[in-house]
Amino acid sequence: MNAPPPVAGGAGAQPQTSGLAIASMVLGIASIVLCLGPLAGIPAVIMGHKANSDIRKSGGAIQGGGMATAGLVTGYLSIFMIALWGMMAAVAIPNFVKSRQTAQRNACIKNLQMIDGSKETWALEKKAAPRDPVNEGEVNGYIKGGAPTCPAGGTYTYGVVSQDPTCTIPTHELPTTARAPSAVGN
Repeated sequence: MNAPPPVAGGAGAQPQTSGLAIASMVLGIASIVLCLGPLAGIPAVIMGHKANSDIRKSGGAIQGGGMATAGLVTGYLSIFMIALWGMMAAVAIPNFVKSRQTAQRNACIKNLQMIDGSKETWALEKKAAPRDPVNEGEVNGYIKGGAPTCPAGGTYTYGVVSQDPTCTIPTHELPTTARAPSAVGN
């Protein structure tokens, strides 16, 4: 006659693979490959620890320790990678902001230099005195593309002929050596 099937966990029974170990490994790999970070990494770590605990307590009836360990390693690695990305962002973002501000400042200074040169050309042609007010519309006619705008949103003031043009943003100013003594209106 036929022998009864072996009882689970009994002698001669084939050990079962832990479902938690498989899930841990799959989530751990997905957390790295699909860049899911802690969304899949944390469950992978939790399931990996639980699977290892169950495997140790099963007395050999459950297997999959290697898969549980793989899930733990990849889960922890993905969590570490998120922390690393956070630290890199903490360094990169302020540097990006600073470089953007520097580029805007440099572009504004270039605009102020164009305005200053156009003012001097305008003053020479109009024979304007150093204290004469500037006609901004006429000066803008000497600038290719018309009146420039500050890339950071500042507003330009042209001033009188002998005065440097200014921007409302405090750090956007012509260097003090930019203007040579003017021969206009001597």
